Amino acid sequence: MYYSLWRQDDNGNRFLVGDFPDRSAAEARLAELTRSLHKQAYWISETGTESREVQPPHERPPHYPDKDPS
Repeated sequence: MYYSLWRQDDNGNRFLVGDFPDRSAAEARLAELTRSLHKQAYWISETGTESREVQPPHERPPHYPDKDPS
């Protein structure tokens, strides 16, 4: 299992911030991001039941779950 950190901007667009191998790593990144004066909505979701290679956020391609890929 791994943990995904998500962000929702002021316009309602949702973005994957990154995947983390454990919840404490995701919570640490969440704490860093919420220190900013510009508040956005963040949440952590448990993702997957099988292990996979988790890439740091800057190495992952953008992911837009609410956008139509066509």
